[in-house]
Amino acid sequence: MPGKRTRNRARCSLVVFLLLIGLGSLMILSYPTVVESSSISLPKYVDEYQIPTLNSAPLAITVDRSGMVWFTESNASKIAQFDPRSKIFHEYSVPGVGDMWGVIADPRGYIWFTQYSGKGSVNPGGAIVQGGSGRIVRFDITTKNFTSISIPTLGSFALRLALDQQGRVWFTELLGNRIGVYDPSAARLQEYSVPTNSSGPAGLIFDNRGMLWFSESYARQVGRFDPQSQSFIEYRLGAETASQIVSSPVGIAVDNARNVWVADHGGNWIVEFNPTTRATVKYPTHFPPKDVYSISLVNDLLIDNEGRVWFCEHGGNSVGYYAPRANRMVEYRIPTGPISTTLWLAFAPNGDVWFTEWSSNKIGVVHADLSVPPSLSVPQNHFELSIGEKRAFSFTVASSQPATDNGTLSYSWSSYNPREISIGFTPTYPPLDTQVQVQAQLTLSNRISPGNYTLALEMDLGDVIVSSMVETVVSSTQSSALSPITTELVLWVALLVPLAAIVVIATRRIRRSA
Repeated sequence: MPGKRTRNRARCSLVVFLLLIGLGSLMILSYPTVVESSSISLPKYVDEYQIPTLNSAPLAITVDRSGMVWFTESNASKIAQFDPRSKIFHEYSVPGVGDMWGVIADPRGYIWFTQYSGKGSVNPGGAIVQGGSGRIVRFDITTKNFTSISIPTLGSFALRLALDQQGRVWFTELLGNRIGVYDPSAARLQEYSVPTNSSGPAGLIFDNRGMLWFSESYARQVGRFDPQSQSFIEYRLGAETASQIVSSPVGIAVDNARNVWVADHGGNWIVEFNPTTRATVKYPTHFPPKDVYSISLVNDLLIDNEGRVWFCEHGGNSVGYYAPRANRMVEYRIPTGPISTTLWLAFAPNGDVWFTEWSSNKIGVVHADLSVPPSLSVPQNHFELSIGEKRAFSFTVASSQPATDNGTLSYSWSSYNPREISIGFTPTYPPLDTQVQVQAQLTLSNRISPGNYTLALEMDLGDVIVSSMVETVVSSTQSSALSPITTELVLWVALLVPLAAIVVIATRRIRRSA
């Protein structure tokens, strides 16, 4: 009896132990895996600086030739200067109130900015109403004097600014549907109506031929204005298909090959547009956490001397760049979150990238000269897939600097529905102390629309995300792989056929016996 009791206790202990392991496994599966940031000893890529005036709502930003950072404070009706060397702020009160969405420094030592007041509201977005008064304001750095130039069109909402080679100040009118220009030498302001009604002109930039390009945020277009002939050409971005829609282009830039790049503030990507072929390619950023925002809301866009396309993510709370030649995207997370509301960028002479944080009352800088060691190498940068298809492929994760921890693999997709695609990685958390070959299993949904997409394979290191892009063409041909419903029917048939055979044989034997 004592031996039997001992065995029973041992069995009970084993059962309890297995139950605890099972419960522990369920708890692990029930909670998201927490991966500590890599011990790769990454440098500090982003610095932030608190603005002295509380709730100032920093918005537009620029950097002058001497490296001084200038930005607007809409809630405080101020313009501010920050010295990166001494870390000292200087703030200057602006006559009048209103949102100040654009600022630029000219070579003569003037700071120009837009100002628009609508129904007394001075919060970004709150003043986007008809009937307000708009102006262009010039600030003399030496005398600290302001000069205001009123815009004739009522309710025009002057937004962004650009300088041409003659020193003229060009600006977009978001609600006035016009492109404006002010010539300081002649003290003359002119406006040109955009052909498409209610197009929402937003960002603007000159190309290397002196043509003025601008985004039409409401019309899903980009426009080109020739200052010599005073003529417009407009281009529709993408098509009305799931893979090509560009819903709200805001930031705009033109590269040396005259491709036009825009930031889609209604999406999760930056967009490359070729005006000659009319081809559109979308490059997705990382998806923000679901409890923060569903898409990254890319807003501003600039191109540096190395050809890297820089952008900021309103919802993704990051500043990043895409290097077309290297087919590599790098995104730097802003330390203050979950959404600091960064909307605009500015280049400094030393290559640093400055930005404002409207929600957190800060300005920040990305030190662009610091290297990001990890990389993803994908042998296949072009996939041709069918609806519902499954595809196995591999790629390499490597780092120029060894680490003792792991990265986290993920992916993004150039569509509003990330569930159209799923990918499993082996390993999911590759070590960064050596070169690792990753096996991936890709599955397309049966409900995906045919078209041209871009897949971003991502490695998250905590403070920074590194991605490699894969062009993906999805055809309307159904994959030879069986759909879930078909698979279920095949399984039922496979089970029922033997059962039916058994019933028939048994029935025959019963009849013979009778």
